[in-house]
Amino acid sequence: MIVILILRNLLMNLRTANHVKHQSDELAYAYVQLDKFLHDGDVVYTLPELTSYKKAAFRKKDGKDSNIYVITQYESMIRIRTPSAGHMPLLLNVEDAKFHTDEDQIKIDIKEKDGRKSELVFKFDQKESDYEDEKKKSKKDERERTAE
Repeated sequence: MIVILILRNLLMNLRTANHVKHQSDELAYAYVQLDKFLHDGDVVYTLPELTSYKKAAFRKKDGKDSNIYVITQYESMIRIRTPSAGHMPLLLNVEDAKFHTDEDQIKIDIKEKDGRKSELVFKFDQKESDYEDEKKKSKKDERERTAE
């Protein structure tokens, strides 16, 4: 009887550990999936003016194409809405999500249905106007150095 009780408790512990590991893998996969999507374009930058604690917006430029994407929570899912009204699910079983956007990053605070809390942070490029200002400044600095 003691052996049966020990085996039963061991199986329950293994099942619980497997469940927790699976959820951690889902969170890591969501992070990798979004990070890969962000960095396969030419320039990707945040749009704080279109962002609230319920959503985060960013612009992605691939060559001549430029699209605005929005990350939101919909029911128990975090998803990216595409310009063509479709969506890409990132993470399921989410109880609540809060979004914080700065000029160069988006932070997502996640509370999962099982009570665990996580934070995902994504780095972005600077806006094009910032790039243009930096290019002009570096060209000006270079001209000044060559003039000396």
